[in-house]
Amino acid sequence: MARAPRIPRVAVDHRGPLIGIDVETACPVHGAICSIGVSVVHRGRVHIERQWYIDPATRFDPRFIQIHGITPAKIAGSPRLKAAWRDITGFIDASMKDLRDPMLFEATAGEPTALFVAHNAQFDRSQIEAALGEPLPFRLACTVAMSRRAFPRLARHNLKAVAEHLRIPLQHHDALSDARACALIAHRCLSIGAGN
Repeated sequence: MARAPRIPRVAVDHRGPLIGIDVETACPVHGAICSIGVSVVHRGRVHIERQWYIDPATRFDPRFIQIHGITPAKIAGSPRLKAAWRDITGFIDASMKDLRDPMLFEATAGEPTALFVAHNAQFDRSQIEAALGEPLPFRLACTVAMSRRAFPRLARHNLKAVAEHLRIPLQHHDALSDARACALIAHRCLSIGAGN
């Protein structure tokens, strides 16, 4: 079995933007992404965010539709992830450019370094890489690991449980809502000194 790539440890003094990423899938086929959400959080506030519907180029499992509500009709005319990826990375790059604009944001020392996060990062990373057919150009920190360090007494560390604990609004299994909650969870974990 191939060894899983190392998920980066997070410097607890990270002050840059947090980029939450979440995917929803159409069925158990690896890489069958039907939606991706990206939320950029800076200093505990949502800066900008967006969701894309993606054509998974495979069947939709009715059980998965029940979970996230995304149907073949909803993604009709949507691009495959590989075609949408330039738009997604362009969106992230533009948001980072905004954060360097002194007219919009108070200057910080040096370039703001983004930290990409996902809840159960291994899942999102492997799904995106399977759909792209290549490795991600960035590493994903895992907010499950972060929340375990930050809130060791919490009985469960799934996204819903951690969001409820932190009173972060969540429409679970909506890629954008999940991405936003993930970035806000990372902010709260880092603010109390709990990287992963």
